[in-house]
Amino acid sequence: MRLKVLIVLVIIYILAAFAWLTFSLLNYSNTDYKLKNDVLKAGLNACILQVVQNAKNGNLGQDSVDSYYLKQLQLDLDPTQLERFVFERFDNNYVIQLSEIEENRNIVQISINPNKLKGLETERMQQRNIWLYQSILLLVLVAAGIFGVYYSIDSIYKLNKRQNNFLLSVTHEFKTPIAAIRLMLQTSKNPKVKDDKKNELVDKSILNTYRLEELAENMLTAMQIENKKYQYSIGDVDLSEMVQQVVSNQKIKGDINANVEEDIKLNGDGFILRMVINNLVENAFKYSGNQPIDVSLFKKGDKKVLEIKDVGIGINKEDYKNIFKKFYRVQDEETRTTKGTGLGLFIVKQAIERHGGKVSVSANKPKGSVFTIVLP
Repeated sequence: MRLKVLIVLVIIYILAAFAWLTFSLLNYSNTDYKLKNDVLKAGLNACILQVVQNAKNGNLGQDSVDSYYLKQLQLDLDPTQLERFVFERFDNNYVIQLSEIEENRNIVQISINPNKLKGLETERMQQRNIWLYQSILLLVLVAAGIFGVYYSIDSIYKLNKRQNNFLLSVTHEFKTPIAAIRLMLQTSKNPKVKDDKKNELVDKSILNTYRLEELAENMLTAMQIENKKYQYSIGDVDLSEMVQQVVSNQKIKGDINANVEEDIKLNGDGFILRMVINNLVENAFKYSGNQPIDVSLFKKGDKKVLEIKDVGIGINKEDYKNIFKKFYRVQDEETRTTKGTGLGLFIVKQAIERHGGKVSVSANKPKGSVFTIVLP
């Protein structure tokens, strides 16, 4: 929450800074335009003074000279030479206008060249647009940078949170069977406990050791996959037989409706494919309150399809893209109390994609989830 507030404050500060910068640049553009306009006006007075001075000195006409009035002053000059003088001396900033005879007088006017004024206006608009576009581009780049930083920090925060949850879950996962094993072994040592009861306690202890071994294997495999150090042992795998074996082993947890086509084989890593099927079946039981689940294996064209359906609490659509991430667990009150480390589906996705297949999840009707694996 604090991070989001900080990001919002930074964004507001940057937006305000950009607004002020853009306003300052536009104001500078207007000031620059006004200054250049004032320079032209000041130059106009200088132009008139020089025309008057050169006309009185006879520099603006010798052969064909007429009398003209400029600012109520009578000057003898040649209009052609006057235009050439103004053009060359003042870089075509001003134009000469000769009016018809009025009250027996020829009138000459000197004014700012309209093209110069138009050019100044065009330059001002171009400069303004350039600054606007640059400000927008810079704002977009800064916004992208802020988003990138926020996304990175948020990802690190979420990963850290998932890792913390993972540590808590693993601690619980290890602690529970260890405590159960210790209690059952201590109980079996009691001389008052009958032999058949002792054997039952020992068998349960052995089952709990299998649970610990499975948990350790999941963690080790996930770590090796993450570090790209897992060595896939590719060979011929009878997928039909493997699914039937997993179903047979998992039936102690609940009812499984199995529909497995015979003789479906592929090239793959038998160890990790068995782990994938085990993880999906265990998840189905875990989140469905040990209600019956459906396991189907069949061919569809040249593809092998494995479907595992449950009638449990289901998964929200917004979590579909996250449940295969490492350490991720659905943030729901019904799932927080469920045992798990957030590694099972991560291993499933990585292993299936390594075999050139795809894994997906969808809603089961009327409730529950369907995990589908498609292998080449």
